[in-house]
Amino acid sequence: MMDHLLKFWHGYVLAPYVLTWIACAIVFLVVRRWLHFRGHAKRRDAQIAALTPLAQRLGGKVLGPGEAGMWTAELCKPFVNEFSIAFRSKRQFDLSLDFQRGQWHVRVTEASIRYDSRGFGVRWLQEHRIEIATARLAPLKVRRPNKYSINNGQPLSPGQLESEWKSIVEHKPATVQSDAEWLPVPLSPPMDKEFSAYGNDPATAARELNFDALHWLIDQQESLPLWAKRMTLTFESGFVYLIAYDHIYPDDLMGVVDTICGLLDRMPGARPRHPAAAV
Repeated sequence: MMDHLLKFWHGYVLAPYVLTWIACAIVFLVVRRWLHFRGHAKRRDAQIAALTPLAQRLGGKVLGPGEAGMWTAELCKPFVNEFSIAFRSKRQFDLSLDFQRGQWHVRVTEASIRYDSRGFGVRWLQEHRIEIATARLAPLKVRRPNKYSINNGQPLSPGQLESEWKSIVEHKPATVQSDAEWLPVPLSPPMDKEFSAYGNDPATAARELNFDALHWLIDQQESLPLWAKRMTLTFESGFVYLIAYDHIYPDDLMGVVDTICGLLDRMPGARPRHPAAAV
């Protein structure tokens, strides 16, 4: 038996054409990986160049790799919903845009991973997060669920609509413990038909999400880019943040930032805070 194994090993596994094939496969994988990262670095540099004029107009700055990072990364890691079984690179922060809008301190960070779906090829996925520092509010999520199909504009079925409303219930902020109360916020009519909100201090949250604040979001909806029309905002640990699964687009960004800042201006307990200040 051992003789047969040795014969097979030397006759086939160590055959020159097999070794050549293995060497070519290794070279191909190494070169492909190098090209992917090189191409990603070029796109990142182009993104930084595109955002720099905006940062200058706002009196802010763009941070590149090594300096960029999310204020809320420990509360909610980027790409937390990606399949864990897929092969992917380490999450990386490509850039951050820091500026002030009025008295509000804002950071917009783009993160990426190299993602191998083992069937759909290797690609880069991007996520960006808009974060604004504010006085500490009780953990809260607010969303305006999509009542209509994106594909045909028709009303969602009762089951689809229920799923839309339930999604906010199932994803608690990190600072809400698993056994803590996470309850619906009693919004005043007619906003209770337009928004879904959950928090661990519903009475206080209802005062924060007053008619003026929520009506502001409705008024701004038509001017927002498609990805932000049904935004889900999370409040916790002295920040409010919005997650978008795409690149930062300079032409779309400020409309979204101004909408969130306008909401905060109308919430009684929200106050501007320096992100390094204690909450």
